[in-house]
Amino acid sequence: MPKGNKKINRRDFIKYSGIAGAALTLSGIAGAGYFAGKDKSTHTGWGKGAYGENQDFNRTPFRVNNPTYKKAGKPVRIGYLENIFNRNGELYRLMHPRDGSNPKWSLQQGVDDLPGDLKKFYKKHPGRLDEFKKAYRRGRQQKKNWEKYKDQYLLADAWSAAHSSPMRGREAFPAEPQDAPEKSDFKGINTKPCQLKSPGHGSRLMKKIAHTFGATLVGIAPVKEEWLYQGYLRGVGKTRYEKPPHWKHAIVVGIPHEWESLYANPVYGTSYDAYSMLNFIAGKLEVFLKHIGYAARSHVPPTDYDLVMPPLAIDAGLGEQGRNGILITPELGANTRLAAVTTNMPLENDKPIDIGIKEFCEKCKICAEQCPSGAISFDKQPPQVIRGYRRWEINQEKCFTIWNTVATSHPRGCRVCLAVCPYSRKNNWIHKLAKQMDAYDPTGAFSSAMLAMQKQFFDYPGAQEYLPPPDGSNAVYQEPPDWLKTEEWFDL
Repeated sequence: MPKGNKKINRRDFIKYSGIAGAALTLSGIAGAGYFAGKDKSTHTGWGKGAYGENQDFNRTPFRVNNPTYKKAGKPVRIGYLENIFNRNGELYRLMHPRDGSNPKWSLQQGVDDLPGDLKKFYKKHPGRLDEFKKAYRRGRQQKKNWEKYKDQYLLADAWSAAHSSPMRGREAFPAEPQDAPEKSDFKGINTKPCQLKSPGHGSRLMKKIAHTFGATLVGIAPVKEEWLYQGYLRGVGKTRYEKPPHWKHAIVVGIPHEWESLYANPVYGTSYDAYSMLNFIAGKLEVFLKHIGYAARSHVPPTDYDLVMPPLAIDAGLGEQGRNGILITPELGANTRLAAVTTNMPLENDKPIDIGIKEFCEKCKICAEQCPSGAISFDKQPPQVIRGYRRWEINQEKCFTIWNTVATSHPRGCRVCLAVCPYSRKNNWIHKLAKQMDAYDPTGAFSSAMLAMQKQFFDYPGAQEYLPPPDGSNAVYQEPPDWLKTEEWFDL
């Protein structure tokens, strides 16, 4: 009873009852969610349908005319050396020339001893070269330490090696472009394209074909000039180039990592399980398109691509970019790996979606809290304007240092930010309820309540513990499956 034994009127009774009911409902959801989250019988994005009909998120009410990233200046193409793998490759080639000649640079030297563009880059970004040196030394030390870990992580390493094997060498499928896109993208076409009934028919056809090849998510986007890397083009080499006219559309495909190994990151995970599958999915799409008379080029990270994937996938309506720099989708969360095929086939583009991921990331920060490298920003709002767009920036060098530090052999690295993301959840009823209610809740109250419960119920090792001793304990986000535990099968 209220103070003074005052009677409660009907409106107040309904209000208080509603508040109490909501609290009980959220508590029940939290409890059920805790046990559902422990259940490994269902996984986000998995289903029996071959053509994606069993995906459970309806994007139609959330279609918007403009993407959710905000232009804050003149768009600038990504330079060759802005990609950490490119600039690290340049440094490695200076230190270890392929022709066997004497090194042209060493760790004992500084920025002023570097050639041209490398010198300009590191002058512009002080501290990054020191971080490279740190990562390089840690990587060398980790190779020496691998003897300590190789028995325990034998199966995880073998599993990663098996997935990466199709991507080694230039004889692997699909064939590496050997000429400019105007030639290589048309190589293998031996028939004139049939007249499509409409671009819509073309899009629906290619989506069905992509699903049969193994894609979980498929979207169609226009190829924008600003999403092309600048300074290097496969089949040509280092060059500045304009967007090839026949790169009219991109078929963007997404799949998840294997879920059990993802949750056991960093030491039991790998990127190659998803990338090796994407390599075959995109390669098959390239062959299919050429066989029916259209130019095609597959783009598959981490090395064989000419387009930056997250914004391309945003344009294709697959999801939004999160605080961790990763594309987050309704079906897969941050556990979404991407590839694309550029083509001149007449297609109908998809529209981007806005389900409030940026607003959720503003208050969540779990990925930043758990990042072993400290590479992810804690800022509520993205403070940086990166190449003309406002977004959170990832410190690439710090991230790469941890890739060379965690207790794994090269190149398995770390994907903790994917695993701990609240959107990367099992596809059970609690996950469906949460993402549907959050998308329709304009106040953000539901996501705030669920996020508070997430942090209370789920255990997180802590960023430092992911590191190997003496800095950490080789912790993993969740326990690995028994099929990745070497000690379950072998006497060590």
